[in-house]
Amino acid sequence: MKKILLEIITPERIAFSSEVDMINAPTSTGQIGILPGHVSLFTRLTEGEVKIMDNGKEVFLAIGGGFMEVSSDKTTILVTAAYKSEEINEKEVIMAKKKAEEALAAKPSGEALLEAQSLFRRSEIALKVLRRKKPLQLNN
Repeated sequence: MKKILLEIITPERIAFSSEVDMINAPTSTGQIGILPGHVSLFTRLTEGEVKIMDNGKEVFLAIGGGFMEVSSDKTTILVTAAYKSEEINEKEVIMAKKKAEEALAAKPSGEALLEAQSLFRRSEIALKVLRRKKPLQLNN
């Protein structure tokens, strides 16, 4: 079966690099699926979850916003951040989500509102990727 090379790159590191069967990524207009031989494409990515399929196995990464370039044999994803589930600290994410919820409950405006919304959104994405690995045990 034909494969496509996928590289997910952040400013700090190469988060993922391997030949894969399929990529599913969050664009500004919705999810997009990429298979080997896909038509060339350049698109903006939003914060969300990248799903990678390879030999019947799924890998999920939480990503920040960025861009994706697709050619027939290679896909490059350039994003602000990218984390596999095993790289995410569950307790830190839960604490960040609670902090964001508290900030939003205070009904902030302007920059404070945008920052709280962004923290909440990133926390939700990280928790979604973690849930793919194992069910979360929340201790309230």
